[in-house]
Amino acid sequence: METIKLEVGEKPRVKITTIGGDLRLSGRLDTQFEAQAPEQGTLTVDQDGDQIQVSCRSGCLIFLPAAAKVEVEQVGGDARVIGLTSDLMIKTVGGDLSLRRVARSTFELIGGDLHARQVDGDLTVDRIGADAVAEKVEGDVRLRSIGADLVLHKVTGTVEATVGGDASLSLSPQADSTSVVNAGGDLTCRLSEDISAQISMKAGGDMAMPTDVERESENGETVIRLGEAEATIKLTAGGNLWLRVGAREMDFAEDFVGSVMGELDARLAEMEARFNAIGAGMYTFDAERIGERVRRSVERARRKANKAQGRAAKRAEKYARKHGRKHTITIGGPEPRGPAVSEEERMAVLRMLEQGKISVEEAEQLLKSLGGED
Repeated sequence: METIKLEVGEKPRVKITTIGGDLRLSGRLDTQFEAQAPEQGTLTVDQDGDQIQVSCRSGCLIFLPAAAKVEVEQVGGDARVIGLTSDLMIKTVGGDLSLRRVARSTFELIGGDLHARQVDGDLTVDRIGADAVAEKVEGDVRLRSIGADLVLHKVTGTVEATVGGDASLSLSPQADSTSVVNAGGDLTCRLSEDISAQISMKAGGDMAMPTDVERESENGETVIRLGEAEATIKLTAGGNLWLRVGAREMDFAEDFVGSVMGELDARLAEMEARFNAIGAGMYTFDAERIGERVRRSVERARRKANKAQGRAAKRAEKYARKHGRKHTITIGGPEPRGPAVSEEERMAVLRMLEQGKISVEEAEQLLKSLGGED
């Protein structure tokens, strides 16, 4: 393993031109820059005052001051960034991108999945090839093109997103803001109980919304107004659209899942640090990759459950029509639910993984089974 260490101050400007493999950036509270790569990786680091330029033909692990301003041109593989308090800009990531505890972040192209958690600022991406998941974003979210599904949870700013697949949203928009989400598949949106907004909705399939609100039709859209209607939300779905206001019974369970995932992140990070400390290197043990595989399995199970319930409702409606019975999915109808599998069962799988009783592969298979996958 080749290692380069430099004293750079508290707020260096770091430009990374090309990384041939995976890139991992980790902010820390000191004034030292450290880059690690395999001996054959041709790691190059140039310093000019507080300006640092880096390139590497292979994967690269970089530790740098948390307040560093980072610009990256191209990453051939996956990228993981954690613990940066200043602006981050990456032009191209060939694989997946994982963000944890970062500030304002801007990206042009992510070839695989995006998973962002705890973003203190705006999150902007021009194009995402696969799924996008963003949780706890204290700023605006602009995702201009998503190839697959979108999950947004606890977003306080404006949202602009175009989604090729399904979208699941949890929003708390501010007054005078305008959020627009277009989904090619189904769309589920949950709003805070004290929401003050005008919501315009249009769906190619069925729509469900609260029954205790007034609604009207404008230009082929259904419009409802909540509170003083200070914010504007526009939702379009190629499939079904479900709107919910206030907490639901699963909120506590989801927060519980989030807390356990946070603990899992911390423990995996500790394990990674111990492995690096004894010289095992990042290519022997990748804690983030393991954690992401578990999180994605949980999310796939949830989406699978929602889709299965939606298909069941459609089959029931078709059967009713065939036999001359009255059956419709009415406005105010129930949000799609998963099969009869409790969140506690999923949590039990994660606990067994943490305790070393099952492997990651076994955990994934169990979660797939719980979600109804073959």
